[in-house]
Amino acid sequence: MPADPPSSDAIRAAIDAITPTWQSARHRLPVVISGASNWALSRGRMLVDTDTLWIGTGAPAGTPTLNFKRSREALGGECRQVIFNALDGLDPDALGAVAGLPRGGGRLVLLTPPLDQWPQLADPELARITAYPHTAWEARGVFVARLCRLLRACPQVWHLREGQPLPVPPRPTGGTPASSEPPEDACRTADQREAVDRIRAVARGRPRRPLVLRSHRGRGKTSALGLAAAGVLADGLGDVLVTAPRRASVEPLFALAASQPGVVTESNGRLHHGDQQLRFIPPDVLLDSLPEARLLLIDEAAALPAPVLEALFQAYPRCVFATTEHGYEGTGRGFAIRFQASLARQAVSVHRLTLTTPIRWAPNDPLEALIDRLLLLDADPVETLPADPAVERVDVTAVDPARLGEDEPRLSELFGLLISAHYRTTPRDLRQLLDVPGSRVWQATLQGHVIATGLTQDEGGLGTALSEAVFNGERRVRGHLLPQTMAAHAGEPDWPALRGRRIQRIAAHAEARRQGLGSRLVQTIAQQARDDGLDFLGVSFGVEDDLLAFWAAQGMRPLHLGHHRDHASGQRAQVMAMGLSDRGRDHVERSARRFQQRLPALAAGPLREADPALLAQLLAQGQSPAGNDLLALVPADRRQVLACAHRQHHLDAALPALRAFLPSGLGHQMVQNTLPLPDRALLVGRFLQLREPEDLATRFDLSGKQAVDTQSRRILRDLLSALEQDTADQSGPDGLA
Repeated sequence: MPADPPSSDAIRAAIDAITPTWQSARHRLPVVISGASNWALSRGRMLVDTDTLWIGTGAPAGTPTLNFKRSREALGGECRQVIFNALDGLDPDALGAVAGLPRGGGRLVLLTPPLDQWPQLADPELARITAYPHTAWEARGVFVARLCRLLRACPQVWHLREGQPLPVPPRPTGGTPASSEPPEDACRTADQREAVDRIRAVARGRPRRPLVLRSHRGRGKTSALGLAAAGVLADGLGDVLVTAPRRASVEPLFALAASQPGVVTESNGRLHHGDQQLRFIPPDVLLDSLPEARLLLIDEAAALPAPVLEALFQAYPRCVFATTEHGYEGTGRGFAIRFQASLARQAVSVHRLTLTTPIRWAPNDPLEALIDRLLLLDADPVETLPADPAVERVDVTAVDPARLGEDEPRLSELFGLLISAHYRTTPRDLRQLLDVPGSRVWQATLQGHVIATGLTQDEGGLGTALSEAVFNGERRVRGHLLPQTMAAHAGEPDWPALRGRRIQRIAAHAEARRQGLGSRLVQTIAQQARDDGLDFLGVSFGVEDDLLAFWAAQGMRPLHLGHHRDHASGQRAQVMAMGLSDRGRDHVERSARRFQQRLPALAAGPLREADPALLAQLLAQGQSPAGNDLLALVPADRRQVLACAHRQHHLDAALPALRAFLPSGLGHQMVQNTLPLPDRALLVGRFLQLREPEDLATRFDLSGKQAVDTQSRRILRDLLSALEQDTADQSGPDGLA
């Protein structure tokens, strides 16, 4: 006769019996309770104690609870037990965020439907990443199927199933008992103490010698920043600034700093020790305001793009870049690839330290290993490429998500590429590429290894009434980022009706970059989109010089530049597209021309704080026809422009004429070949953006307003000379075109 299914009392007794063993090893027990909702909830509620955090719905009254969206608020905290209710949906980012909370000897309890049924169930959480008009019912279920397979295969998961006998709880393997010796200071490990000392040394030392601090989660990195910040304040060296993608992620830093002797918390959240202050400023605000400080601490630096980090280091030469090596919201590997080379060029010397010793649990913790595998937090690209990664030998294909979800080595290589290449790759992206309808995964393989990948999403095809509502600002449907941006923000009402494909991500192995792999991927994706009868292929990205040049080289035209910078990345979103059908080509060309026409007016308004070099590059995409645009001006305006360049006519008096002339003048290929980008950028800043002379003098390393105007006149003369040369080159030997 089979044993009885587990009762609440039996489960409780088994937990109590096994807990001392896990506490002694300082390892954390993964528990899965699967069954009907009422049954699993009742067993989960029975496990609640005074040191439990409940994630999701259904918590007993009085239990500390966070919903999925607020799960990040718990970062940096700790407890004995987390109960994660996935019965009504699974948010992979929330699971990744809270998996680091249980301390050694604790546990993570996952409440799920029966594992053999779960992949077939609709998940409301998928609705957040599923584009209209698709629904969660249409999702592929590959992510959950893979998760269930890995949970079943892990010997250290204690799996309690409705209707099944109570299994024997697993025992920890290895582990390290906690030291009985009290720490000499607030640091809890030797490498955390070294980190504090190294951070304080940056504050005391000479400038341009930054520290790069890296660690896996749970190693005390953020706490080390807080202890070091309090020490710098106590040393009286000056103010300390902290920045990060989100204020919530550095709460532990401020909490630990506030607990140190002599540190006082103000009502506005700032800390001070005597006259020295510690305060948080978001990256975009920090770059705008640039307050004085002795030391800048950048936590989760991997979640900020390289240009933002470079600008911060330029402004604050005593700087610490801290980042998580394997994290659910950004990655230290992408940080290393994209930023550390440029940091080495800017710095006198770069110091590095990696924290390796876990603080909340012992090494080789089974829960840490399980979560890393479930969410691919430790995914890496193939380590070494074949000796000859020639583009012509690479096979570029679309990938079947179901097969990809069952091929762990290939999935890890592919997702590792995305992690390394993009600063915001999270477990939710893994679920999206495996499950979301309308999405496609592309791979470039060489000798069986993934060396480049791309993700796309189908967009558009909205009805006339809905398109009109989007344009009027009355509706915003889930997904369809590019056509809705073009309608609502670029003023193009017909774009939502077009059918297109947006490239969401594209990534190539670090050893195979600049060999044409990205172009091969884009060409393959574009051809398939043509074969599918779509109107356009587009992209929206945080604009950087190299990315703008790459997409332009693929045949994409600039259509819109975001009016506001992303608060975390500090970048503006650039929309570009190419037409695939006759209708699509007409819309892309018309929108590209309109963007060029609108750019001068936008430059003096919502784009006034944009990088003038970026606007100069966008104007260069205007493809002005050959010839001298000066001749197109009315005689009075033409005379003013010439007098500004060759005489001392007042520049502000000629603003209307200059603003009418420069957009097309800067678009000429001859001008781009002749005038360096900084020169063209100064003309944009002075005459199109109408920036203050003091700002321009600082940006372009000039002595003041007079120097700005003198330089502007010189560049204007060079521009006119380039146009005259272009006109001459287009004429025959008799001076006739």
